[in-house]
Amino acid sequence: MKNHIPESVIEDIRNRADIVEVVGAHVVIKKNGQNYKGLCPFHAEKTPSFMVNPAKRIYHCFGCHAGGNVFKFLMETESISFVDAVKKLAYRYHVSIPEASVKIPRSAEDIERETLFN
Repeated sequence: MKNHIPESVIEDIRNRADIVEVVGAHVVIKKNGQNYKGLCPFHAEKTPSFMVNPAKRIYHCFGCHAGGNVFKFLMETESISFVDAVKKLAYRYHVSIPEASVKIPRSAEDIERETLFN
């Protein structure tokens, strides 16, 4: 069965997560007006084209056009799945995920064993 985390929990994590703090742990960013600016972690560049907008809780690179929210940033920089990004941020920002919501993926052997048993 697929992993399922309620949308309300995901939204709560998204609201609590400070994208500037999360991005700042991976990239040196400096305040530039209402936004933050730095070198893009997704491609090599010499002049900053990577922007973080804390009000909208998004990031965007005007060089390589990478962009998204805090979950996508973690997925891209740490090569993790969406569920792992949600779990990591939930732990960091003290949001509990209902246990029944997170299903462990079954292997092909488990499925075959269950089919044979039935």
